[in-house]
Amino acid sequence: MKKIQVKLSYQGGDADLHMLDMYDASVSLHGFARAIAITTHALLNDGDVKRKGNRASGAKIFVSPPQKGSYEQILTLVIENPIAASVVAAAFWDILKWTWSKTLDLAYEPETSTVKKLGERVEPFISDIEEVLESALEEAHRPIKNNPEITITVARPRVGDVINMNSETLKSVSIRTENQIVAGIEGNVTKYNILSGIGRFYEDKKGHTVSFKLPDKATERMRKSVTWSMHHAQGGEGEGKIEFHARKVVSAKGTLKRYLVEKVLRKKNANKQKQADA
Repeated sequence: MKKIQVKLSYQGGDADLHMLDMYDASVSLHGFARAIAITTHALLNDGDVKRKGNRASGAKIFVSPPQKGSYEQILTLVIENPIAASVVAAAFWDILKWTWSKTLDLAYEPETSTVKKLGERVEPFISDIEEVLESALEEAHRPIKNNPEITITVARPRVGDVINMNSETLKSVSIRTENQIVAGIEGNVTKYNILSGIGRFYEDKKGHTVSFKLPDKATERMRKSVTWSMHHAQGGEGEGKIEFHARKVVSAKGTLKRYLVEKVLRKKNANKQKQADA
């Protein structure tokens, strides 16, 4: 059995008086518990992204009485039967900082081999877990939502700060879905998870990859077009191109979080068409 402690420090506003609004504090703790459970479950279960329930398979989370300070709370994660205790601890902090940073639009890349392997998968692990973490981390920001002066620090005891949360990071998890369906989103699928319908898409106009999600009731034709694009993208320029008709999911910052795909169209290879016309 391995124990890992997580320190939450609330500062500013009522937190400087060593107290928080009871409802805000309970919602925030619930959000942190969910976020830690999601992250830990993925680490202990080969990258499986937990979408339902608030518990991590193979671990339990306990809360201690508030500590001295502006307003500090200690959470204890108890991991049952770890393969290698020291490896689990290092990987836990690495996956927490990586996945939470991605969700909060902060810069960080994984450092341990265990977590790096999750990022190298064909399945879009980071896009999958980001979508699930958004609502949990929005809950964690609850005191900040009602008082922008409050900040929250997630720290590793006796080591230092891991994540700093404030009114700006709140904007990253305050998301909305636009009603307008946008056409002409062209490019190639680079990663795709058949089970969740979530993937990564290299959008030609933007020049970088973005996340997308197919509807739960996506047709077989839509799914096949997505996998066709991913499998043919390596064939050279112009191969495997598709066009999305989709709605945008954006953060309060105006940052595109993902496309919710409504329609998928296969595009003809322009290079081959030119050769045929020659």
